[in-house]
Amino acid sequence: MSDSILLYIVFVSQIFVISYLLPTKLYQRAREIMARYPAQEYGKLYPISVEEIEQKICRLVLISKVVMGIGVGIVVHGLYYQSQQMLGWDSQSVIMIFYMLQITPLVLLAVFSERYFKKMRQLNDSTIRKAQLMPRRVENYAPKSLLNLAAAVYIAFVGLVVYITQNPFDGFAGYINVVGVTGLNIFFGFFAYKAIYGKKKDPHQGEDVRFKQSSRIVKLMLFGSIAATVNISIHFLLSTLDLRHLNDVVSSLYFQILMLVMIFAVLKEDTNFDVYKNNHQEEGVN
Repeated sequence: MSDSILLYIVFVSQIFVISYLLPTKLYQRAREIMARYPAQEYGKLYPISVEEIEQKICRLVLISKVVMGIGVGIVVHGLYYQSQQMLGWDSQSVIMIFYMLQITPLVLLAVFSERYFKKMRQLNDSTIRKAQLMPRRVENYAPKSLLNLAAAVYIAFVGLVVYITQNPFDGFAGYINVVGVTGLNIFFGFFAYKAIYGKKKDPHQGEDVRFKQSSRIVKLMLFGSIAATVNISIHFLLSTLDLRHLNDVVSSLYFQILMLVMIFAVLKEDTNFDVYKNNHQEEGVN
């Protein structure tokens, strides 16, 4: 199998996974929640109208379909013209730009979620709060094995950079790579910190649910750190072994695995929907 055919096969998988499978799962989940927990009984779940929520969901699905069409066009162009590089340009750049287009609906969904929970907090008129302390150590939110693995992967990456610096390949940036990966880890760490110490997004959920959600975010950030560092390390190794032609395939697979893990983790159920009932009263302690 030629390298270009392998690349297009993996790219088709990227189109399917990120622009079809994941939006479909999110759409089905949203429809399921709205059907099972209607606004007539679970009014607190709808700080904005059902119509607006449905409109936003349909818009995001439409954007995903448009992006999927662009991806199919890229594949058709490559197969028709038999080009070694996507769009006759640079495959790695095309894959990266297309990935950014693919996650645009997810970015818009995150922005919408922020506005959704902000509105929910504004409409929450309960003056009773539970006096419950939340753990504040990272070790409480993620197993030590995962923390140790993240640290070990980072140290191994630094060692790899030191080694390659002695025998660099063309285009290798040396210790700048360590600075870049360190900055990336700080980025992941910021979101983990925000999950632990940040403002409570949903005013109706208890601290037990918040702890589970925060724990999941911390684990996802650790996974993101590990996956990104391993991905960059693989690119360096392939370049060192004169196998750069496989870098594009690795990039596409990396994006797919990353999105699958993150989205299916988000879809995992741990929300207590009873707190959104119209007659539900929050409990407090003196």
